Amino acid sequence: MSNVVVMVWLKHPAAGFGDLLRGTIYLYKLSQQMKFTLIVDTQLHPVSRFLISRPHAFSNYVIQNKSKIFITINSSVIYNQVHNHVMSHSLNPILITTNYSDNHHEIPSHDCKRFMRSILTPNDEFKTYFIDMCNAFKLPKYYSIIHFRLGDDDIVQNKSNLAYYNKLLDIVNENMNTISNLYIISDSVLFKQYLKRVLHSTFADRIITTNSVHLSYSKSDINIKETFFDFMLLSNARMIETHSIYGWISGFVQWASHMFNVPLINLKSKINPMNFMNLTITQPVQPVQPPVQPPVQPPVQPPVQPPVQPVQPVQPQPVQRIKPPMQHKSMLSIMRNIRPAFSHKSKTQIAFGKMF
Repeated sequence: MSNVVVMVWLKHPAAGFGDLLRGTIYLYKLSQQMKFTLIVDTQLHPVSRFLISRPHAFSNYVIQNKSKIFITINSSVIYNQVHNHVMSHSLNPILITTNYSDNHHEIPSHDCKRFMRSILTPNDEFKTYFIDMCNAFKLPKYYSIIHFRLGDDDIVQNKSNLAYYNKLLDIVNENMNTISNLYIISDSVLFKQYLKRVLHSTFADRIITTNSVHLSYSKSDINIKETFFDFMLLSNARMIETHSIYGWISGFVQWASHMFNVPLINLKSKINPMNFMNLTITQPVQPVQPPVQPPVQPPVQPPVQPPVQPVQPVQPQPVQRIKPPMQHKSMLSIMRNIRPAFSHKSKTQIAFGKMF
């Protein structure tokens, strides 16, 4: 078989799970343009333990030629690598690990989404685990997710950023008060522990307290499994809201949204970035311009109506921000009738409807 490209999923410091998904989607696009066969090999990545095994004609070749894998990170040279291989008509495949994309904002085609969902099909053991975890967190049949990406300093080096956590508290309270069945996930275990302490108990019970990790660094099987649970939770949600410490949306969230057709809202575009400029570790985000007010129209006198007393909703009271110890250093109406992707009714009949 000639003209075969194998995308090999590896643990690499510069290739987290979202990065691997992005690189795979780019190679799929090239396969349609250059007419080659794309194979995705997951056997060297720990997430493969939770996916349906898909052996292929070059499975052994990948194992025997790990030293020949082209690791192409953040480089457009991959285009020439693939093009030269296709033109050579070699009987052996080219092995590539990449996170590259020529357009980070491009939405994958329908066929590409189906291709990616087929790769990410969980095995029976993980399906059972997923149902058990949803029951443990008391997740309803329909739910939405608010996701916070707080960076590699937090997730990899376990460094807390209490000042930044306090800044996020208003966002958490506003959205939890506004959107029903909204659950919190984050790459930061420390941030989730902080929220567990300071939030009203009604909201604190909706924190998904998994031990999220960077899949290219962690050696803990259970933490990797819980992180993949977070990903599948995103892919089965009715809606995702996300806030990132970086100037871009987390790939972990972005590709879950694209591949499983889940509406995604970037919260950072809806707040005043000046509040976060001195706290983030990335370049400042451009301030949001205030909306242009329409010209004032003469008021129209409405007919006299009997006064109606508004009903005041009962809401949990906002909590006070916590100050660091001295000794150490609205909103939305896009809830569409999206068909749920799983059912809690039976552990033996699971319909991951968004996957196909």
